[in-house]
Amino acid sequence: MPFFTIIRFIFEETDKCFELCIMDKRETYRSWGKGYYHLSTDGLSGRDIFADASDYATGNILLGLISVQFNIKIYAYSLMPNHIHLALSGTGADCVQAFDFLKRKLSAMMKRSGREPLPEDYGFNLEPVDTPDKMKTEIIYILRNALEKGLGMVGSYLWDSGWMYYSKGWQALLGCDCSFKLSKRELARRIGGWDDIPESWRFHPYLGLNPYSFVDTSLVHQLFPSPKDLQTALVKDFEVQFQIARRLGELSSFNKTEMESILTQVLDKRFDGRSLKVLSDDEKAKLAVILHRELGWDSYQISTTIYIKEKVIRQLLSSKELR
Repeated sequence: MPFFTIIRFIFEETDKCFELCIMDKRETYRSWGKGYYHLSTDGLSGRDIFADASDYATGNILLGLISVQFNIKIYAYSLMPNHIHLALSGTGADCVQAFDFLKRKLSAMMKRSGREPLPEDYGFNLEPVDTPDKMKTEIIYILRNALEKGLGMVGSYLWDSGWMYYSKGWQALLGCDCSFKLSKRELARRIGGWDDIPESWRFHPYLGLNPYSFVDTSLVHQLFPSPKDLQTALVKDFEVQFQIARRLGELSSFNKTEMESILTQVLDKRFDGRSLKVLSDDEKAKLAVILHRELGWDSYQISTTIYIKEKVIRQLLSSKELR
């Protein structure tokens, strides 16, 4: 068989396997019962879903529509330029239908503005959330996403729900009490049609649909009873944030101050709260391995945080004893 024929055959078989994996995953999701989930869509490489404020506003309208059409509740969300995060409840089948609706409507939005629609194999991940503690960490991850991607401070990014829970001043500044009903013509322009919408819904001149129409804030208030509880979790729970990012295949970066806070947390959990200065050489080696394997730090990050030469760190991490 000619070489290029072999290569073409390999690619065709790989594509078939990939499609089967996607189908199997969706069937698995459909079998899941009613519960809490973290839904995250694939990230588009090199291009955006949401190109401007009008696109984001349309995204808000679509989130409202899935909340009523597919019997799901949204507790936290983040519209990132090239992907979406939702903390929600519903059945697995509801979540699959909601994603399919979003994909179809977002593709239509992109085509209307002269852009390529979402690819056919564009998919999503659905992670079951079975304990209150896990829901807390998933919500914190969602609300930190804009900060991680350099889009804004936690609680100040307009296209997630971080500002909604304890920031009454934001509501006034955004004019969330000055919203209005949207005509069918305008709704059709934004989403390519109109759907039955609740009489109580009000639309916002900048945000599209007023997010209070579709976000249930009560769960966050229950999990984080005060603004301090929420803000403390947002700025301190670094280790869990990295674990979720690795699960989703997303990048997670930390600045020097955050890295020092992470180091303190690891010392508290793994080394009885002892300071870096009193650790033995063997304990520092163990610490370096923890930072590399569990938090994904590279040799330079470890070296500048625990003050050991980078050459030594590289030798340690590449040693056969650690493989």
